[in-house]
Formats: sequence, structure tokens, C-alpha cells
Amino acid sequence: MSTPKIAIVHFTYKKYSDGTSPVMIRITANRKSRYMTTGYSVKTENWDEENNRFLETKNKLLPDKKPLSNAKAINADIEHQLSDVIRVKQQVSLTEGVQTSKRIKEKANSKYTESANFIEYAKELAKKIMTQDRIRSSNNYSSVIRHIEEFQDGTPLLFSDITTGFINAYQAFLLKSRKNNTVNTHLSIIRSILHQAINEDEPLFSQDKNPFNKIKLKKSPTQKESLSFVEIEKLRKAKLKAPAQQRLINVRNYYLFSYNNAGIRISDLIQLKIKNIVDDRLHYEMGKTGHFKSIKLNAESKAIIKQYKKRDAKPDDYLFPVLSNEIDYSDILFLRKQVESKASMINGDLKKLAKAAKLNKRLHFHSSRHSFTNIARQKKADLYSISKALGHASLKATEAYLASFDEEALDETMEMVLGK
Repeated sequence: MSTPKIAIVHFTYKKYSDGTSPVMIRITANRKSRYMTTGYSVKTENWDEENNRFLETKNKLLPDKKPLSNAKAINADIEHQLSDVIRVKQQVSLTEGVQTSKRIKEKANSKYTESANFIEYAKELAKKIMTQDRIRSSNNYSSVIRHIEEFQDGTPLLFSDITTGFINAYQAFLLKSRKNNTVNTHLSIIRSILHQAINEDEPLFSQDKNPFNKIKLKKSPTQKESLSFVEIEKLRKAKLKAPAQQRLINVRNYYLFSYNNAGIRISDLIQLKIKNIVDDRLHYEMGKTGHFKSIKLNAESKAIIKQYKKRDAKPDDYLFPVLSNEIDYSDILFLRKQVESKASMINGDLKKLAKAAKLNKRLHFHSSRHSFTNIARQKKADLYSISKALGHASLKATEAYLASFDEEALDETMEMVLGK
């Protein structure tokens, strides 16, 4: 029985639409060959046939050949893959005796799958993020993983499978039932996972093979729904009677408190405590960004707080009666689920409030943030002040946020110049 031979080959029998052919690892034993993908493909003009590798430098003896700028890094990666297969061959020889090309390939693929399975790596990353109390991010990662598993339909997904073709196919799959911006969020999480894998102490992926070197994610412009100043007044003056409509009175108070305090997010508002109010100022850390906010309370905000504050209230009691002071929320995951559940209930009640206030708009809690932003823009607040109020990391983020109101701003400019 002959000794198995393992070599790198440029498989020119197969050609892709871009003119490249795959670079494979060939395993030959007993005159039977099996091939393993390296994840790379190359044109003949960029391949060094004599040394079976990507051409790194210009060679006078090969005038028709063209070197690639990233050839050295690619060759190193392929050599590493080759070494892995050779080690597997030696292990098969020691443990099983019989060395067939099929068995070597199976063992090599098994080893590679265990160490470079994208889905398994992503799941571990989601768990790691959860331990850092980044629950929203962990849930987003887990959601993307579930959709990838649905797309793969039981087929393992290796890092070597993450190509431009895969990303395009997965994008098309998602677009069948989701909007472009949601799909881009999915893809940005895949990009983030690849970035983590590239920067591991023992990298699982190469930046040279990163499909996002070529794929750029562009968000579609969206129209952010907001209330005008007149509609905010209409909401304030809507006649609601307790106790029959106490839940609507409560959600109106939460909405107006958010609006008065630069659009505090619902998850942050639900978790506010008595101790967050100091010297008539609201002090809190934004859950989404970690930025610390300090806002002076206006008269309406103070009046709303007064409706709920009890005489015997303790600093750690909740500011609003959404979460219970009698329940232990020390389990972060449990707290997150409770907050999400309460937020859903509040948004449901806001729809009822919109009808009661005769607002012809879909009212949701985050629109309080949009309303504050748009009214601040209408009152000519400068970009820096709006950005600081919203807690954005950069002015660029605020500019993108304000872009959704550009149509209304254009209308105002046209009326100012031309009249109504």
C-alpha cells in the first residue's frame, strides 16, 4: 500500500464566473484522490505552477504572470491548512493503520469543523456577551444565529463558507420577508462576528477573505414618526378618567416624561429609581450606549413624579409603578425579560391612548424621542445641543438621525421662501 500524498493544486477543471479556479488540497492514496477546499480561488495569471502557490513577486521568467498584493498572507494560510491535513494523515496512520484518501479527508474535515464552525463560534460569542450584561446585543446575536441555521437547513457553516456569494444569497433570503435596514442589521452582526474571529489569538478567519471588504452596507432612509407640538398639546389635554382609564393616564405620563427629558428610552424609564432624581435633576446611564445623562427637570416632569412618589419611598424604589419593588430583579436575564414585557404592554396602551386623544398616528414610545428631536430642530436648536441631549456618540450620528426629518424641513424652507 502506497503512502498517501497530500499537495496543493490549482483546480483549473472548475472555473467561476469571475475567471478564477479554486485552490484545493488534494489527498491521494491507492490511486484515489479526494479534494478539500481552501476557501481560495485564483486566476491562472496569478498562480505559480512550479511552486503551487499564489505568485508573490514579479518573475522575469514568467512575463505573463502577475503577482497579487496579498499573496504572501494567502500562501501562509494555505500552508497552515496543508500542515493540518498532514498532521491528520499521521494521526490516522497511528490510530487506524489503514490510510485512505476518504478517511483522511473525513478526519480533516471533522477537525476543521470543530475548530472553525461559524455557527458554534457565534453561539459561544453570544454567551460571552451575555456574561458582560450586554443582553440586548446577546439576544440580537442569537436571533441572527437562528436565522442562519434556518437558511443552512442543517448544513454546517464553516468560516471558509463565508464568501461574497454566501452573503449575497443570505441577504436575498432575508429580503423575502424583511426590510432592507433589518437585513443590514443582520449582516452587520455577521461582520462583527468575523471581526472577532479575525482578531482571536489564533485567528479563525483571514481579513483577506473577508467578504465585507467588497460588500458595503447602506441603510435605506426611513421616515421617523413623531408628534408635532400641536399634537403633543392634544395628547396633554385629552380627557381621561380614573380609575377606568388609569392605565392610559399612566402611559401618557410616561410618554410626556420621556418627551420632556430628551426622549429617554422606554427600557431606561422603566428602570428609573427615586435615587436617579437629585436636586431636581434626572441622572441616569443610558442602557443602549452607556452614556451618562443629567437633565434639569421641568415643571411638568416634577408634577408627573409627584403623582407616584410615596411619602415612605426608599432611594432604591422605582420611580414609576411599572416594575414591582417587591420582586428581586438581580438576575439580569430575568430583569431584561420583564422590561421587554412591560415595554410591550406600554406600547399596546399607547395605541389605545392615540385613539382616546384622537391622534391619527401610530403612537409608540420611541416616537417621544423623535418628537423631542423634531420639535428641537423646528425651534432652531443647534446640532451640537440636539446631539448632546440625545446622548449620541458623534455629530455624524445626529445628522443621520435628523435626516429622516429632512422632507418636513424642506417644506418649511419652501414656505418661508415662496409662501403657502
